[in-house]
Amino acid sequence: MARKQPELRKQELLEIALRQFLQQGYEKTSIRSIVGEAKGEIGMFYHHFASKEEIFNAVLEQYNIAYIEKIKRIISEGKGSPFWDLVEIILSNLELSLKEYAQINHGAANTQVLMMIHQNTLMSLRPIIRGLIRDYVQSGEISPPETDAGLLADFLLFGTSAVIHNNEGKSKAVKKEAVKALLSRLLK
Repeated sequence: MARKQPELRKQELLEIALRQFLQQGYEKTSIRSIVGEAKGEIGMFYHHFASKEEIFNAVLEQYNIAYIEKIKRIISEGKGSPFWDLVEIILSNLELSLKEYAQINHGAANTQVLMMIHQNTLMSLRPIIRGLIRDYVQSGEISPPETDAGLLADFLLFGTSAVIHNNEGKSKAVKKEAVKALLSRLLK
């Protein structure tokens, strides 16, 4: 049987680890379970990673990088669009991202791991959203209250996230309209 290329094997381990961490959580996921699903040996794991913590951090980073690149691409493609059109594009893509995420974890998410991934992603989006706010303020398209741009970006990110992830049975459309209404009042 032919051996997989080292980078392909490493990527396979990362994908398996992401799925297992999401489904079982950090504590219940083991190096043996990751290697077992990959049909490999323990030594193969240690060739790529020093510990479970290292692969966990690599999984978080890889997931985060992919999501941030996607958001950057969306913003770049929407550059020059009116602010509210760009908001609509970002919110629509957020819905797609949530569907993609559900496919990755097969609906069985470990809350603790999910929260870590989510928190990490929001923190990484801060400079992007700050820059976006700055650009649209400079163009005169929006005029938020005088405040620190970083705090405003945090409020927008974490507030929008709270509405989008609210589990009180509200439809995606209702949540999306609520976010747009709140943003329009805040950013005028």
